Amino acid sequence: MPDDENLMIAKAKDGDRTALNALVVSHWPYVYRLALAKTGNPDDAQEIAQDAFLRALAALPRYKEMSATFKTYLSRIALNLITDYYRKRGRAPQVVDIDEYNAPIIDTGSRPDEAVISTERRQEVAKLLALLPNEQRQVIELRIIQGVAVADAARIMGKSGAAVKMLQQRALKRLKDLFAENGITGGEAGAG
Repeated sequence: MPDDENLMIAKAKDGDRTALNALVVSHWPYVYRLALAKTGNPDDAQEIAQDAFLRALAALPRYKEMSATFKTYLSRIALNLITDYYRKRGRAPQVVDIDEYNAPIIDTGSRPDEAVISTERRQEVAKLLALLPNEQRQVIELRIIQGVAVADAARIMGKSGAAVKMLQQRALKRLKDLFAENGITGGEAGAG
């Protein structure tokens, strides 16, 4: 895929509208979910995602393959727009349930009472995640929830790989302490 994507980027730089459309189609869901997770508002998320693509495509002639993956490049633009979004509104990010961020995984084998407990646990975990400092929450969202590689998370956050690893370690330790303070044990958190 990276070679195909590099070819699409090269064609898009030359003005190929099909290649531009292919880039948008392949990356839109990711950028939109990122914006939705940060804003909690589908309309604002759509606007941020649209602006991120407009900015990325306008700056495409300056994009260099070796500096970051295109996904990382779009993420950085979207995160900057999200920061501007909150700066303009003068408020803190809305707490978003992790379930709204990720596509739901349906477990048809669980009983209804187990499903309710599982949903409640995920909501508790989302509330605890919101208590983390911004950078710690961001590293958990990128590394744990989205599964972004250390190098990509470092580029998105503007930090070194070592700094991301240390931040992740501190965030996980803080989450563990928060779990203990709130009576959530490893087995119960794992049930969700």
